Amino acid sequence: MALNGRSDARGQPLQRVRHRLLLPLATGLGYYLGAVLGVAASSMSEGIAIFWLPNGILLAALLLAPRRDWPLYLLAAVAAEVAADLPTFTLLQALGFASINLFECLLAALLLQRVARPFTLDRLRHVALFGLVLVFASGLAAFLGASIYSLSVPTTSSFWDFWTIWWLGDGMGVLLVTPLVLGWMQGPSRPIEQRRTLEAAALLALTLLFTIWIFVQGATDSFPRRPFLLFPLPIWAAVRFGLRGAATVVLLIAAIAITATLNDVGPLLAATPADTVLLLQEYLAVLAFSSLALAALLRDLRATHDELDHLNRELEVRVEARTHELQEANRRLEELASIDPLTGASNRRHFMELAKVEISRAKRQGLPLSVIMLDIDFFKSVNDSFGHEAGDEVLVALAAIIHATLRGGDIFARMGGEEFIVMLPGQGLSETFQMAERLRLLIAQNEVPDCPTHITVSAGLAGLENESDEIADLLRRADQGLYRAKNQGRNQVCQGQGPLSDA
Repeated sequence: MALNGRSDARGQPLQRVRHRLLLPLATGLGYYLGAVLGVAASSMSEGIAIFWLPNGILLAALLLAPRRDWPLYLLAAVAAEVAADLPTFTLLQALGFASINLFECLLAALLLQRVARPFTLDRLRHVALFGLVLVFASGLAAFLGASIYSLSVPTTSSFWDFWTIWWLGDGMGVLLVTPLVLGWMQGPSRPIEQRRTLEAAALLALTLLFTIWIFVQGATDSFPRRPFLLFPLPIWAAVRFGLRGAATVVLLIAAIAITATLNDVGPLLAATPADTVLLLQEYLAVLAFSSLALAALLRDLRATHDELDHLNRELEVRVEARTHELQEANRRLEELASIDPLTGASNRRHFMELAKVEISRAKRQGLPLSVIMLDIDFFKSVNDSFGHEAGDEVLVALAAIIHATLRGGDIFARMGGEEFIVMLPGQGLSETFQMAERLRLLIAQNEVPDCPTHITVSAGLAGLENESDEIADLLRRADQGLYRAKNQGRNQVCQGQGPLSDA
């Protein structure tokens, strides 16, 4: 096991070295193939290319690779440049061109990585900066390259013709290749793009057929096949497939357009080869950059929409939580406004509101309804003898007994001090008397820890007697019963039956 561990430990650095060498070698191979293709795609006698793909490959590799590996990529690019240029140019010219191209890619990579590391083209701001850096770096490299052409190659073309075509050729190569490589290497901006294979295949097929139809045309065609008719295709790709789709479609259009133009067919032929190259480069540059900008803009809009949607969901959650807190606070306020804080029974105001509703229902449905008014006997002596804390304990214990005994629909309230009331909807006086007696006995049997003496209650009963009865009438008769119980010796239940006698 230990030997296997050491073997794995030695193998990992070797794998990392192979990986670090493989990518620069692959970049060098791509650079070489792009250079061969660029030299072959030349319509000028001096050999200057319509588009220069190698710089786009090298710039993408530098943007994706760590800086410590850049020398490997640059060395591979120099070797590829020399190998591709030697059949056409001298070694000195090939080294000069390689130096200029490496300078351009290094400058562009350093400037772009000052914006973001890793640099991506999924934001409109990055696409705009990409265009500015490309214009600056390609223009500066074109100045150096045009100088080499003017000084070392016999030609009738002016310096500025060389500069313009080199500038647009380098820019065209970077525009066609770098976004494509970055898009495919960095992955899709939206996972849904991976599931649109049928739509992608249809888009590529239409692009291939329509581009061939536009660029492969004869002079006798009656229908004007204009290159701007192709613009909806990269727009479709940008909208539905983002950066990768737009870059792929533009590259396909560019390949067909360049091939057709080199074979002297298509709508972009001009009076001279130089004019033809410039017209083709300008068309492809506008097509590529506008497609990339649209893809980035849509990506920004989607990101903004997703962010707003996320913020809205967070806001909804916060509003819901705040609403719940407010509802809970309102519920607590209602409880504070309707519940006696010591005993948990309803207070007098809340009881009066509920009682009016129950009396109205009882009258409407023809049901009985009764009330029990209870008062603790000799409660003042409890406070005086054992303190108000003991008195509070007595009130709490009495309320707990009543709460545990009543039904769900019964109403229990503290009317004030040591006086309580119970309303029993649907109960006549006989059932109410039994309930009152049960409560009286339970209270008399209960022991309160802080109160050594037994607590008793007196109770008065009253029930609905006619349609004109209101809560005030019931309370008055129950109060009469309570006074009668007090006058007859307390710890008993009496019914209120008119005015009390002097006895």
